[in-house]
Amino acid sequence: MDEVQNSLRNGLYWCGAFSVILLPVGFATGWWGWVVVGYAAIVCVSGIVGVVLAVDGPVLTAAAFLLWLLALSAGVALVAFGVHAIATFEPYCTPSETVDCRMLLNGQDVGEATVADQRRSMVVDSLWPIGGGAAIAVAAPAVGAARVRDRFRGAGFSRRRR
Repeated sequence: MDEVQNSLRNGLYWCGAFSVILLPVGFATGWWGWVVVGYAAIVCVSGIVGVVLAVDGPVLTAAAFLLWLLALSAGVALVAFGVHAIATFEPYCTPSETVDCRMLLNGQDVGEATVADQRRSMVVDSLWPIGGGAAIAVAAPAVGAARVRDRFRGAGFSRRRR
């Protein structure tokens, strides 16, 4: 039962990490159900991982490892998505003598939009998935290492004090 409680606690931490993605999606779409559904899915997956770890069989341990691998790959995929968005940037409007590009901020016209302004906006927007993915990609190995260390406490993973 401790494994389930610990996994649910980790699920709450994952909710914090995924907030970087879920909250902007809810704000952008105007439907906050995405946030609720996302948090519920994270907590459910965390509960399943806790049950898998509590049963402690070889097949179930492999399933827990695959779930951990899925989290790690999701983090790496988010970082790759953000980097890809920056690398493949194309302006939506190229100003010329006959074309006047305008920049809108919250539906209000705030002035001319140069290609540099469009690139800057793309980079800032791409920092959200990059930051969220980096948080997940760092947290997954840390959680995995802590799990392995706790599971094999006396197998040479002890901490030495000098």
